[in-house]
Amino acid sequence: MNEVGVRVSGFFRRYVLKWVNRVTRLAHEHGLDPRVFIVLYLLGYAIQGVFYLPWLKNRDVDLGLLVSLRVLGLVGPLYVLLKGKNIAGVLNLSLALSWSLNTAWHVCYYVYL
Repeated sequence: MNEVGVRVSGFFRRYVLKWVNRVTRLAHEHGLDPRVFIVLYLLGYAIQGVFYLPWLKNRDVDLGLLVSLRVLGLVGPLYVLLKGKNIAGVLNLSLALSWSLNTAWHVCYYVYL
């Protein structure tokens, strides 16, 4: 392996894998499965990608995708709230409240303006 490859792999091991391992350990300590968050992340990007497909440019489809993104945004905090152990409920309540208010704002803005 050349010198640049060694630097890149060292950087990857030192910083990226360190944080991935830390987050995975933290999730397991609280009784959570990190794969749930990865699936939610990928599903969110897939829904956002569908939004830009030209044959789905319809106001009803756009609104449905917007609402589905907002509902998907609530799944993560609800999963943490219901499944997580020793995690502050106030944090999860604030996340759920912020997503609910954000959803109301986006839907009202999209529908009425």
